[in-house]
Amino acid sequence: MRAIKGHVTVERCNFCRQTSQNGDVNRLTSLSLATALIFVTIGCSNRGEETAPLETSVAPTDAPGTESTSDTTLAPESPTVMFGDLESPCGPAIDGITPTIKADENGGSADALQVATPSDKGNSFVPGLNGELYDAGIAFEGWCNAQGGIAGMPLKVIDADAKLFEVPVQMENVCSNAFAMVGGGWAMDDQEFPRFHECGMIDVAGFVVTAAKSQADNTFSPLPNPSNKKDQGWFKWAVAAYPEAMQHFATVYSDILTAQVVEQQYREGAAIIGGVTVVDQIPYSSVGETSWLPIAQRLKNSGVRAISLVGVPEVLPQLTKALDELGYTVDLIMVDAGFYADVLINNGGSSVEGVVVRTSYALFEEADRVPAVQDYLDMMSTYRPEGKVSGLGMQSASAFLLFATAAKNCVINNNGQISRACIVDEVSKVREWSGGGLHAVASPGNNEPSPCYQMITIKDAKFTRLYPPLNPTDADKALIPTATITEDGWACDKSTLVDLTGDYGDVSIGKIAK
Repeated sequence: MRAIKGHVTVERCNFCRQTSQNGDVNRLTSLSLATALIFVTIGCSNRGEETAPLETSVAPTDAPGTESTSDTTLAPESPTVMFGDLESPCGPAIDGITPTIKADENGGSADALQVATPSDKGNSFVPGLNGELYDAGIAFEGWCNAQGGIAGMPLKVIDADAKLFEVPVQMENVCSNAFAMVGGGWAMDDQEFPRFHECGMIDVAGFVVTAAKSQADNTFSPLPNPSNKKDQGWFKWAVAAYPEAMQHFATVYSDILTAQVVEQQYREGAAIIGGVTVVDQIPYSSVGETSWLPIAQRLKNSGVRAISLVGVPEVLPQLTKALDELGYTVDLIMVDAGFYADVLINNGGSSVEGVVVRTSYALFEEADRVPAVQDYLDMMSTYRPEGKVSGLGMQSASAFLLFATAAKNCVINNNGQISRACIVDEVSKVREWSGGGLHAVASPGNNEPSPCYQMITIKDAKFTRLYPPLNPTDADKALIPTATITEDGWACDKSTLVDLTGDYGDVSIGKIAK
């Protein structure tokens, strides 16, 4: 962890605890996004023209060319507030438009736009679980209201803490008091249904977990993660960079259902991309292995040269240390976004040097060149200084920016009225979204992951960019001929966005009954 202004603490990717199919917590670690999700998809360009927010700057009281009635000098027009490369969707009332909201869609109130942010932070197993979601929501509330709200409508964030096992209770809280769910997520999000649709709720989520939620009606995410479509660019990178090693590939995964589903998705995606031969699939106990030496020995006996582990970053060092103890070195260990966490380096030491992580988040290490990351850190420092920041927190902030942009466009395009139907309509138009640069661009409007990624590695006990480099050579560009390396440091390849056909869960419960 490292301090960033005002005592804000960075915990890059605190992924939430893995949960079993019957709801029991099988493994509780210090990660903050449900391990059922574990990996989020990533994107590759700037935000779309369809969703560019309109200007909200306020003209001076005395317009240019008219005689001032005061002795003071005419004030210049207020500068436009930005969040990264995104013009702020927050600000005072727009001239000639009075924002309104239906009280019956807003907990009986018409005075402030009330949104609920789900989390599981109050659970007794791991207090604070996913708390950065709520922290980001409170910070955004302060940041937005300081500008005047959304087109003059104040924003109010409601705490929807399900404590892991109280999703139905919190769904009643949401239905009774909130206009929408924004910027949050529950580990057991399939338990929202059918109440979610019964009360006409909408959600611009910080993350989704289950197949049902990932493809649910009236649910959007700044980084979509549908169960039936995934970006497999990282496998194409691995095949290009380590062609021989990927002919001796193994998966190591937790024995709970959610991890098994992710492992199956890996293998299906890798088979579609090609160039990968799976020589072993090794489950490990979600409640802890007595010793990792047998698993390390099995990898050695199978001649494994490349590994992907499904789980949480606390687990991987146990495997890498066991491999070191055997004196067995694999060419590549690659893991997904949840492993961009300091605990991996702190627990793994030299054994995790060279581990490669695929991520969708702009890097904290590159905040000096990515304005949105610094804006997020500044927002947290100013309005939630005691809060926790992480990649997941940035994702929550992106969800709030997306919701606020849609709400402002409703005011402009819907005679001042903010309604749930209008929010759904406006977000559905969004085909490119990066939260101002907080993450790679994805397509919330059609729930499609973006075929872009960034590979980072651990070098000298620090996370550092690996591929693509910021100043790519011809050799870098030729490594994957079908990929485009963008100016902002993403590798994008539409050929790696693949449809999965496996059975990864019941999606029907998230659909509105016809």
